[in-house]
Amino acid sequence: MTRPVHPLVIRGPAWLGTPWGIALAVTVVLAVMGGLYALGRAHAAFDGRAAVQSEAGLREALTAREAEVARLRREVAELDTLKAAQERERQEVSRTIGELQAEVARQSQQLEFMRGIVGRAGPQAEVAIRQVRIVPGSGPGRHLLRLALAQPGRPDRSVSGSVGVTVEGQRGGRAARLDLRETTAARSPRLSYRFQYFENLEVELTLPAGFSPERVVIEVRSATRNVPPVTQTLLWSVEPA
Repeated sequence: MTRPVHPLVIRGPAWLGTPWGIALAVTVVLAVMGGLYALGRAHAAFDGRAAVQSEAGLREALTAREAEVARLRREVAELDTLKAAQERERQEVSRTIGELQAEVARQSQQLEFMRGIVGRAGPQAEVAIRQVRIVPGSGPGRHLLRLALAQPGRPDRSVSGSVGVTVEGQRGGRAARLDLRETTAARSPRLSYRFQYFENLEVELTLPAGFSPERVVIEVRSATRNVPPVTQTLLWSVEPA
C-alpha cells in the first residue's frame, strides 16, 4: 500500500516574521547597499585624482618640450645670423685683398713701363699688361677675357712667350683656383703670344656650376731667359659687352 507524500516545508527562524526581524533585515540590506555605494564613490574619486595628476604631468612635460624647441630655434637663428655675418666679413676681406693686389699690380706695371722708357740697366720685362676686361660670353656661365699687351720703351724686335690665366674664387665653401685647362677646352694652362709693339688676346672662359669667381690672375712669362714675369691680379668684374 502506497504512503501519501507530504510537501517539505523549510521554515526560518520564527523571529524573522516579527516586526523586529523585518526591520533588522531591511537595516542590514540598507547598510550593505550604503557600503557598496561609498566604495564605488571612493574608487571613482581615486581614479579622478590619478587622471588629474597624469594630465598635469603630461602638460608639464609638453611645456618643457616646447621650451626646449623654442631654445633650439633661437640657437639656430643665432648661428644663421653669425654665419651670415662671417660670410659678409670674409667677402669684404677677400674684396679688400683683391683691391690691394690689383693696385700693387698696376703700380708694378707702371714702374716696369717707366723703367723701359728710361732704359735702366738689368733684365727688364719685355711685355706690359695694358688692359684686362671681362665681358659676357656666348651663353650662361661663359665670359670673354680680353687682354691687351704692349712692349714698353722703344721696341726693336718681336717678343714671344705665354700668358697664364687663373680664376680664383669659392666652390663648396672653400677657396678654389681654376686655370685654362679647367675653364676652356685647351690642354695647356697658358696662351702663347708673339708680337711687336702690341697684341690683343681673347679667350672665352666657362666657369663650372657652383663656382663663385672673385679674382682673375694674369701672368705673362717671356720666352727669353732671365726676363722676370709680369703678374697682375684684378677683381672679377663683368663689364657690358
